[in-house]
Amino acid sequence: MNQGLKILDKQERKKYIAEKTLELISEKGLSNLTMEDVASSCNLSKGSIYNYFKNKNALIVSAFSALLEKVQGFFEENESVPSQDCVEASADFYANLYSEILNTFPSKELMRLFEILINSTHDQSMMKILTQTFKENYGKILGKFEKLFNSKTKAFMLQAMFDGLVIYRAVGIEFSNDEIKNNFKKMILCFTEDDKN
Repeated sequence: MNQGLKILDKQERKKYIAEKTLELISEKGLSNLTMEDVASSCNLSKGSIYNYFKNKNALIVSAFSALLEKVQGFFEENESVPSQDCVEASADFYANLYSEILNTFPSKELMRLFEILINSTHDQSMMKILTQTFKENYGKILGKFEKLFNSKTKAFMLQAMFDGLVIYRAVGIEFSNDEIKNNFKKMILCFTEDDKN
């Protein structure tokens, strides 16, 4: 067993294994991921991995959760939300934050999220677990927009637009960051203006 891994408690070990799994998914793709690869990258035996995860699907769910925690952590690290009473300041804040995420958070990381979801659509039980995990983690982010817009639908629409931009950026399509930031702000203001009418 890896010496560094020995000093971690069981939850920390699970998280370490999940994060190593994310690295492997990035390198090899989800469909090429094997438990042997995970064990090797963690300096563990394959059997040891099964002490933490009952099967490959459980490991993938854990990796998915670790990735969502990274996204949520990035959001929280950069967050100093202005008062919801000041719509203009909120729009500036979120436009700047999402522009920052788009420019600094690795697109490859976010693409992993989509790969895990897409590759899990054939397995109903796994999809149910992933959906719940997604709702819990993404829900925290969406909740901020829902509160600002007073609309869950508008929050989803804005987040879906952003996710689409991430996909475009990940496949190499370039666009003006200033234009994205300005239009994102306009959309936020437009969505909040709708509530006043």
